Amino acid sequence: MHVRPLLVASLVTTVALTAAWTDARTDAARAQAAPLPGRVVDLVAGDFYFRSPDTIPAGLTTFRLRVEKGGHAAWILRIPPGRSIRELVAPAHAGRPPAWARNLGGPGFPPAGGTVNATMVLEPGEYAVLCYVAGASSKGTPHHQLGMFRRLVVAPAPRTPGALPKADVVVTMVDHGYRLSSPIRPGRRVLRIVNAGRALHEFKLYRLKPGRTAQESFAWKPESGTPQPDVEIATIATLSPGGEATTTIDFAAGEYTILCVPQEKHGMRHALRVAADT
Repeated sequence: MHVRPLLVASLVTTVALTAAWTDARTDAARAQAAPLPGRVVDLVAGDFYFRSPDTIPAGLTTFRLRVEKGGHAAWILRIPPGRSIRELVAPAHAGRPPAWARNLGGPGFPPAGGTVNATMVLEPGEYAVLCYVAGASSKGTPHHQLGMFRRLVVAPAPRTPGALPKADVVVTMVDHGYRLSSPIRPGRRVLRIVNAGRALHEFKLYRLKPGRTAQESFAWKPESGTPQPDVEIATIATLSPGGEATTTIDFAAGEYTILCVPQEKHGMRHALRVAADT
């Protein structure tokens, strides 16, 4: 079983996968250069900060995350009128979004040298970008409690907001498993991630290294001292019950695993084969 940093809340993601692991950074750079839906807003994360715009226009938006150091995810939360970001990041709400905030999810844990993205339609209003991850680097403290949050204003825009791209595959998360509406084929694919369960669930995607198996991926522990059998590709941050996220991923043929850290103790994991076209 992997020991992963705990995530607790949603979104949309793009990352390049490569058949040759030595070319991973080149492939990720190509994916980053490829066009993404709507307006692209770049987020940069590190221990323990975000760099992001203060104001963006409303409409179809893709948040593209790059991490400079550490393991991080970017949750996008809508703050309703009468509430403030200070309330959102108060110790009383450490580790998970309060019920009054609308959790839109977000991208997390890109591969080294790569990016992850999440696409959503934003209405005018006040938002927050923050990280709920809690791991060894923060001694178990949620990162937003260490100052890893940003206020974001979404301003009215004169143009039509736009619509989310049509999903190639719908991934439904239930208590406690994953159901795919159809097989995933190689190439650029749009995935809609839906939390149909009653618990918090996440979509965490790994690609197996050549010759390794899904069971080895599920059983591996960092403290084992053995080489990791997989490479983390992308994370859709934990979705609240009823939440949805849209993500675009460039898939290469190969073997993958999907897991949910908060529910891994209940066996929430899935082996995935992306078969080459014949």
